[in-house]
Amino acid sequence: MEKLFRLRRYVFIMLLCYAVWITLYLLTAWIGALRGPFFDPALPVDAAIPFIPAFFPAYLLAYVIILGLFAIDRSPAFLNRAFGTFIVMNLTAFLLFALFPAMGPARELASEGGTLSLLHAVDSRYNAFPSLHVANPWLVAFLALRSRGLTALSLLFVAVAVLISVSTLFVHQHYVLDALGGFALAVLAMTGMSRVRFGTAPW
Repeated sequence: MEKLFRLRRYVFIMLLCYAVWITLYLLTAWIGALRGPFFDPALPVDAAIPFIPAFFPAYLLAYVIILGLFAIDRSPAFLNRAFGTFIVMNLTAFLLFALFPAMGPARELASEGGTLSLLHAVDSRYNAFPSLHVANPWLVAFLALRSRGLTALSLLFVAVAVLISVSTLFVHQHYVLDALGGFALAVLAMTGMSRVRFGTAPW
């Protein structure tokens, strides 16, 4: 019963993270649109990347990948570190979005209709660098590797992180430099937060 109550507490924290994430995403998108792009991360290679709508379901996985934390380890020691690192990493990204807005790819190719066109219609082009769509799944993969080592579950999360990262390019939501920045952000967050002491009591 105590474990179930503890798990519910972490689920509530996760839902709170989603609410704050959406709020800050919209806020920094507004700031970016107001200020205009600080820089354009487009590289020559980006022009050669085709638009493949079939990758859109993989792209959507980034919105639920944090649920994978509960499959890795449900102990307070792990979840405290995982959520703490996730929060710090995302807040860092939102600060970068606000200070240095980057222009993402144009969305003129999204004429497929349905959810993809809706996403391209409402999604901001200014919260591009570094890509949280890349950073978040890689953070989960790194946490899995640290907690479980080279197991089937850890390798599954690595494969999902690779798939999501590639999908951001093929649905023209991010440039290559955005994806590399997201990967680097996950590495820095994992490395930097590994030195932080987290309690073992449930939040």
